[in-house]
Amino acid sequence: MSNIMNILQGCVRYPPAPGGAETVVKAYSEGLAGKGHNVEVITTDLYTETPFVKKEMPSEVSGIPVSRHSAFTISGEAHYVLAPGMIKSFLSKKADIIHTHSYGYFQNHAGWIREKLQSTPWVITPHFHPSWSMWGGAKRRTLRDFYDSKIGRSTMEAADLITCVSNHEKEVLVKEIGLNDDNIKIIYNGIYWDDWKEIPSKKVFRDKFPQISDRFVIFAGRLATNKGLTNLIEAISIGDSDEFDLVIMGADMGLGKELDALSLSQNVKMHRLGHVDDNVYRSALAAAEVLVLPSEYEAFGIVLLEAAAANTPVIGTRVGGIPEAMSENNNGLIVEYDNSNELSKAIFSILEDSKMSKEMGDFGRKFSSNFSWENIIDILEKEYDSLLA
Repeated sequence: MSNIMNILQGCVRYPPAPGGAETVVKAYSEGLAGKGHNVEVITTDLYTETPFVKKEMPSEVSGIPVSRHSAFTISGEAHYVLAPGMIKSFLSKKADIIHTHSYGYFQNHAGWIREKLQSTPWVITPHFHPSWSMWGGAKRRTLRDFYDSKIGRSTMEAADLITCVSNHEKEVLVKEIGLNDDNIKIIYNGIYWDDWKEIPSKKVFRDKFPQISDRFVIFAGRLATNKGLTNLIEAISIGDSDEFDLVIMGADMGLGKELDALSLSQNVKMHRLGHVDDNVYRSALAAAEVLVLPSEYEAFGIVLLEAAAANTPVIGTRVGGIPEAMSENNNGLIVEYDNSNELSKAIFSILEDSKMSKEMGDFGRKFSSNFSWENIIDILEKEYDSLLA
C-alpha cells in the first residue's frame, strides 16, 4: 500500500459534463480516492465547449470535491478556454502530486505555474488530437501549429511525467510536437468491469424503444464532424436492407438535423436517441448486432471496450488508438477511414454471418476484461509513488 497522497486533478470539464477525457479523470479521481488518497478536481463551469455552454454543476461528485472556475473564450478561429481562477486554486491547495489532462488547455499552464513555484511533481495526460483532426479552418490550423512549436512543446517538456492512452498517441506526440519519448509512459483507458460482470439485459433497451427493429447497427458517442457519421449512413444505404435499423446514441454537437436529412434521402431508417442514462446505454450495446466507430481520429476509443464487454462485435477505422482498443479480426474488423464501400462490406459481413458474429462477441468479452479501471489505477498509483520517491 502506498502512502496517503494529496492529489489535484485538473481538467477543462468534469462530469456531469459529458466526454471521453472527462470519463477518464472521473475514473482516476474515484479510483484513487477509493484507495484512501485525498483527491480534488480543479475544472471550469463548462458543460460543453463547442457550443460554449456554461452550467451550474455540483461542487462534489461521488464524494470527490470539485472546484469549478468561470470559463471565458477567445472566440472564433482563435478559440481558447481561459479560466484564470484555476491558477489561485492550483497554488493554494495542498498537493503532493498534480495531474492535468488534455493538451492545449489552460489547466496545464496553471499546473506548470504550481510546479515552477512550489516544485510539486506534475503529470500530464494529453488526450492528444493532432492538428489535422481538429475543427476549424486554415487560420485555426496556423494558430495551432504556432502553439505547438512555441507553447505546447515547452509546456509538455516541463512535466515530470507524460502518460499516453495508447502507443499511437505517444508516437504522434514524438512526431508532431517533437517530444523526447523517455518521459512518456503508456497507461491505457479502461472500463468499470463491475458494470459488465454480467452481460447487460437487452430488455431495458427493447422496452424503452419498441419502435426500433430487432436487428440494428449502433454508433455511440458525440455527434461531431470528426466521427465519420455521414460515412456510416452511406455504408448502411449501400447495403440496402430494410431489415436493419441504424441507432445513433450520444449528445448532439450540432450535426443532428444534417444527419436526419441525409438518412432520409438515403432511405436509411435511423433513430437518433441523444444522451441516454447508463442502464439504457449498456442495454443498447448488448442489444445491437454491431457497434461501429467510423471516426477520423480517436486517441483510444473506450466505447469499443464497452461494446466488447457487452458481447457485441465492433468495427473501427484504422486511425489513432482504435486498433489498440480492439483486437482486429478477433472481436471485430478494421477499415480505412472515409471509405463507405469498405465500411458497408464490413458491417454486412458481420450482420450476415451469425457464427462469426458470436465468435467475435465471445472473444471481445475476454479481451475487454483486461482493461479494468482497477488495474489501471494500480499502475497510475505506482507512477505517482515513483515520482515522490
